[in-house]
Amino acid sequence: MESTLLASGLGFPEGPAVMGDGRIVLCDGNTGELLAYAGGGVSTFARTGGSPWGTVLGADGAIYVTQGGNVPGSGDTSAVSGIQRVSPDGTVELLFSEVAGYQLYGPNDLAFGPDGRLYFTESGSEEDFRFDVRSPGRLFAAGPGGAGEMLLELPGVYPNGIAFDAGQRLCWTESMAHRIRRLGDGGEPETFCQLSDGHVPDGMAFAADGRLFVATTISGGVTVISPEGEVLTEIHLDEHATNCIFDGSVLYVTATKVPDIEASQRTGSLWRVQTDATGLDLIPGRL
Repeated sequence: MESTLLASGLGFPEGPAVMGDGRIVLCDGNTGELLAYAGGGVSTFARTGGSPWGTVLGADGAIYVTQGGNVPGSGDTSAVSGIQRVSPDGTVELLFSEVAGYQLYGPNDLAFGPDGRLYFTESGSEEDFRFDVRSPGRLFAAGPGGAGEMLLELPGVYPNGIAFDAGQRLCWTESMAHRIRRLGDGGEPETFCQLSDGHVPDGMAFAADGRLFVATTISGGVTVISPEGEVLTEIHLDEHATNCIFDGSVLYVTATKVPDIEASQRTGSLWRVQTDATGLDLIPGRL
């Protein structure tokens, strides 16, 4: 699979989304911005503040963002952790900062589900020095106004990426446990793929044929997993891949040379990978 570097010198890029006009919008967790890539250049799409981690394009043309709060080392302490909505003109609003009575500390990645609700991982504050409260990782589903429910409590594993497969099953990555899990037919969590300790799964994207493409940070690229949960191959970028999204057969990948967040570092990048797959269509939704 042929890889092409599109942009470099970014802060800490994450959570790419493909806009209707072909632009790639991605988070920069170091600068508190959404960036837009088009025509070989990168520009600011919106100023979210704080530390945005994930995006998903809504059926209303807006971008929904998981906001992780203030950026370590940046001095930005004003941002509230929660879910933001960014309109096409770049206007930013905070939709909610708690769900079902649970305060959000580290919303990470998000996807609309078949029931129209917004599903997202909450990595919690267990591993985050910014918070005094030790809150575990969780999975949430939310509707308009933040009404929703906490689906699962996942302590000690750092829930991270999230996606729905072709069977519309909810899947998520657990970075500290080096695995991808999903909700089984009975509604109980089951392990889809257990990776080696040399892989730390982050964001992911499903192909229409059932294969899963997972950004696996310390492996140096993207790991391709069969529909049965077996590792098939690795896409080597020699950088710490953080997330990915399909646009037809092209996989856009955000990455960084440095795995830890420091506001002064500008080692982030955006890659284009030509694959032998076609991306699974994302479920449209809006809040």
